[in-house]
Amino acid sequence: MKYLTCLTFALATGVVAMPALASDARVPLPASAIAGHASALSAMHVSRVRAAQPANAKETNAMHPKVMGSQTYPGSPTANPFRAYPPSCAADPLPDLASGTTWSARVPLLATDNNGTLYTENVTVTVWRLACSSSGHAMTYNPTGADNAITLMRIDRDSNFDHDTSIFPTFPLVEASQGGSGFGTQASLVRVAMEPNTVISDTSFDSPIVDSTTYVLENDPYQGSGYFTYSDGFTLRIDPQVSGVAPVDISVPAYSPTQSTYPDAFNPLPIDGYMGTSWYDPTHSGEGMLAEVIDNADGTRTFFASWYTYDPSGLPFWITAQGVFAIGAASVDATGYYQTGGGFAGNFGSSTTQHIWGTLTFSFPNCGKMDFSYNGQTDAQTNGPGGNGSRIWSRVADNNGMPCE
Repeated sequence: MKYLTCLTFALATGVVAMPALASDARVPLPASAIAGHASALSAMHVSRVRAAQPANAKETNAMHPKVMGSQTYPGSPTANPFRAYPPSCAADPLPDLASGTTWSARVPLLATDNNGTLYTENVTVTVWRLACSSSGHAMTYNPTGADNAITLMRIDRDSNFDHDTSIFPTFPLVEASQGGSGFGTQASLVRVAMEPNTVISDTSFDSPIVDSTTYVLENDPYQGSGYFTYSDGFTLRIDPQVSGVAPVDISVPAYSPTQSTYPDAFNPLPIDGYMGTSWYDPTHSGEGMLAEVIDNADGTRTFFASWYTYDPSGLPFWITAQGVFAIGAASVDATGYYQTGGGFAGNFGSSTTQHIWGTLTFSFPNCGKMDFSYNGQTDAQTNGPGGNGSRIWSRVADNNGMPCE
């Protein structure tokens, strides 16, 4: 096994003595406090060993610490086996405004200026969730296959202090307790990242907070680290590690969406590349659809699908569908086409003749289902498939590194 030595979250053994805190003001600290803070930082250099992957993780590639060793190539693309939410749930940038049900508290954080003088600054810490696909897959982060969400935390400086670089607060120790687990060990530490779908990225204890920032709660991939299922209930502890100042606990109940609290949990998903895979009807094997989502130069996206089906005589027949949609759209209208005048392995002219078959509309209730309607017909000479109706088909598999759960 390889080792990764890094400056990371850990329990500080030396803490800073502080005077009483004013409720909404910066409070200067005596110069003698600096030595105590330095000793606290010196206690946070730890050696980390990569943990084995969770037993029910689908990913199989080995994860190697980024230190000099025997590996000369980077890892193969794969989803983080220690992930805390579906990879398809979010991408950078994270939202800068909390929504839905929120839990918040005022927290005094240690602050400093560019000369090293210490202060305190009160900030607002807010925790909230965003609905994910909830396809019912039993995953490490969702062992029962229940509804799942991504859990975000935001630290907001007061408006009169936000963006101020002359005096700024520093990042606190962030811990979680779940299912009776306690605080104060490596297993209670939370990996707090500024962008989703990372493996080891975190925000270091005592790093500057100049701007109000949103973070996502993640799990560390190290032996001895805890693993939290953030869609279940847990207590988040925000600790500035200052003697005489109690840490602030925020109790977050289990995620249980309703139409009023999390309407997005009941809406079709925004269409993106995670829908680019194979779809079929499990009750009619042999027919299906290959879908792709393509980025366009003008900022829109194209949905393209190939429907492999059969003509009235039972011979294979392909219908393609193509439609442009805006990023964030949850449905797309597509035009259906079919080709004539082709041959096998290029045994025909420079091109085929394209005909309009009809129209199709696609949406995705969750990561596991594709809902589409159709209305079209070939010409009489072609005598291909035609009709109208709607179908709900199932996902065949995930693309490499892009599990949609």
